[in-house]
Amino acid sequence: MILELLIRGILLGMTYGLLAFPVSLLFVTTGSVDVAIGAYVVIAAAVMFTIGGPLGVICAIGAGVLAAAAVGLLSLRLNRPGHVDHVVPVLATFGVATFFESLILTVFGTSSMFSPPILPSAEIFGIRLNLQLFLNAFICVLILIALMLVLQRSPYGRAMRASAVNPTGASLNGIPVRQVWFSTYVLGGLLASITGILILYVTGVDYSLGFTFTIWGFGSALIFGMRSPLRGFAGGTVIGIIQALSAGYLNAGWATAMPLLCILVVLSLERMNRVASTGGRV
Repeated sequence: MILELLIRGILLGMTYGLLAFPVSLLFVTTGSVDVAIGAYVVIAAAVMFTIGGPLGVICAIGAGVLAAAAVGLLSLRLNRPGHVDHVVPVLATFGVATFFESLILTVFGTSSMFSPPILPSAEIFGIRLNLQLFLNAFICVLILIALMLVLQRSPYGRAMRASAVNPTGASLNGIPVRQVWFSTYVLGGLLASITGILILYVTGVDYSLGFTFTIWGFGSALIFGMRSPLRGFAGGTVIGIIQALSAGYLNAGWATAMPLLCILVVLSLERMNRVASTGGRV
């Protein structure tokens, strides 16, 4: 049983890792975070559930990207390169996330949304495996490889790294920093939308899960450090394993709480290390 749970956790965690990627990327590029990223997941899943088929995929991704673009424009209005207040955009995205949750509740209702898996389950060597999770993991890996190639090899990736290191210097060198920041929000909406579509075929969603997905995305990014999207992807795998093992061996309440407790432990240890390295000064 434990092997089955581990496999499920790793595969499901890759989906969370896809959500952690834009969390880390946005933090590295802008120094801020988007609390509404979990809402994009639910919006995309709800649209996909309602429409279905290839058209549903297009509409779901479009809805998530539009929502992220709106948040990106709001953040750009609140911040500008060289004069950054990281707290204000975070509070703004929190308010937007609450609005999106109310909007989803109004439009789609309180019912859970779940689509039957594209691939059936199968039993291999006595282990029952959900083949949909393998398909999701394969898609996540392909997207991860494509993203890393874009970030490492393309002019856009170089502009993003320059904007992250020194926004003012990048602007003086002709890099459109504000456009780079905006595109990072849009990319986050794209990845969150894909995550929502994948999750719809595995666990399903409901209107209230937006903040839960946000916490899992941030937790995945935090485990191995916020400044590396690849580490965020690995952190998602850890969160998935913890969730799967908790669901297999603990009651429902603890199974939901364990990933959150692990995130709190990581945050506490990080603070303790910071205090120790500064001699008691934070």
